[in-house]
Amino acid sequence: MNTFSKVRLIISFSLVGVFSFGQEMQSLTSTSGASIQATIIKVEGEKVYMRRSDGVSFQVSITIFDQASRDKILNFNSDEKESELAPVNDSAHKISFEEVNQILGNPLFADYSLWDDDPSLVASRLRWPRESWTENSQSFRLYAPSSYKFASVRPYSAALYGGNSAMTSASLVFANKGDCFASVGAGEEHFREGEVTKDPNVLESWIERDEDLIIEKMESLLGKARRQNYGQGSAKRKVSRWDWSGHSFLLSVAEGDFVSLSVETIEHANARGKTKKVADMHIRRVHRTNVEKRGNGDVVIGNIPMVDQGPKGYCVPATFERCMRYMKVPADMYLLAMAGSTGLGGGTHTPTLVESVQKEVWSAGRTFKPLKGHPSLKELMRFIDSGIPVLWGLHSTDQFNQIANQRTKARMGVNMDSWKEIIKKAAKEIKDYPKPHISEARHICIIHGYNKKTEEIAFTDSWGDRYKERWVAAEEATHFSQNNCWVIEY
Repeated sequence: MNTFSKVRLIISFSLVGVFSFGQEMQSLTSTSGASIQATIIKVEGEKVYMRRSDGVSFQVSITIFDQASRDKILNFNSDEKESELAPVNDSAHKISFEEVNQILGNPLFADYSLWDDDPSLVASRLRWPRESWTENSQSFRLYAPSSYKFASVRPYSAALYGGNSAMTSASLVFANKGDCFASVGAGEEHFREGEVTKDPNVLESWIERDEDLIIEKMESLLGKARRQNYGQGSAKRKVSRWDWSGHSFLLSVAEGDFVSLSVETIEHANARGKTKKVADMHIRRVHRTNVEKRGNGDVVIGNIPMVDQGPKGYCVPATFERCMRYMKVPADMYLLAMAGSTGLGGGTHTPTLVESVQKEVWSAGRTFKPLKGHPSLKELMRFIDSGIPVLWGLHSTDQFNQIANQRTKARMGVNMDSWKEIIKKAAKEIKDYPKPHISEARHICIIHGYNKKTEEIAFTDSWGDRYKERWVAAEEATHFSQNNCWVIEY
């Protein structure tokens, strides 16, 4: 077949139907300008193997394509290498769930499907505590002691995710730059760092050790892993994959950052972790119903998922994950920490993370923008009334936390007329206190409520359920603010 005939063949294929690679469209252009779409199966030398939507396969020479398409094909060959993937273990369906539980060292499975299990029941048999509950989602997270093992390795963080009746995924993070070097406490102890060796070479050896042990354990039952790309944007990475009974076990290793093992549906793994966009129209409607107006004048956004950062300095990635997930943008604090160049034990370079988050938010169909300085109460009210939380950079000093803890407790059940006078006095007094130093107790949380009458704001920290709603005067919030705020909008 000559080149002209091959081009005609390709054009005719494009008229038959739409071709896709996984969930991604592969658009290619011939040297004559003909545009085509097809599934790329593999590339061998100059030969490009493709497949039609009806299953008919064919091959053409890479020379018939323009330079941009050639680059795309060659990039596919280096990134995907489907021809080099180990075959799926054909005997996997013969393996019992008891055998899988045995290699994991934990009763993750009660039968051959995790996806119809209530997340609370799975968490109960694993003894992982609840992290978050909203009207349409729940999560459970264990910050495991050194004696706890999963697939023969200690997970520092073990989490389950799901709706209110069915599991969606599980994620375990083993050696990582946050938890391995955490020397701070939980909650307000977050800022009281102790002594710990922070040697990146030590971390690298731990990551390599955990990776080898997990591979050995998984391969002992499920055979050799396949390799594939997974994720998108700054979260795109190579994973090792094992499939069993509708489940994909995905081992991810980010050099110098973490090693993790997740359990996903095969469909999600085949889509390489990519999710469909949720239309603004849908989430606008949902978010309006999330705004709770209480009898005492409090207006608070509900159903913001909790992400407990644990005893490490991950307030920035954890808080961004909370806000992103609320706005239907997929996120994970460990991946965000990697994107934000977070140091050993914590400490994120916020501008770097913000740049990465902007891209993720835009690709998901949302808008991300910084606010100028610290917003006024009137500005905050406008966002909260629309069901939009505000990411807030502040100085979470001992004084600030003392005020917030006392105020939150004292305002419960009080008459708001008398409480208004107390808040007015407190707001006046705070002006006489010195401003925190620019580097003191830097923290990020979410402003998610207000009371117009008393001129207070409500905020939530990434420190667990105890800190899901705290109150201070709006003037106090301004005093302790870093003058950095951001919103994810429609």
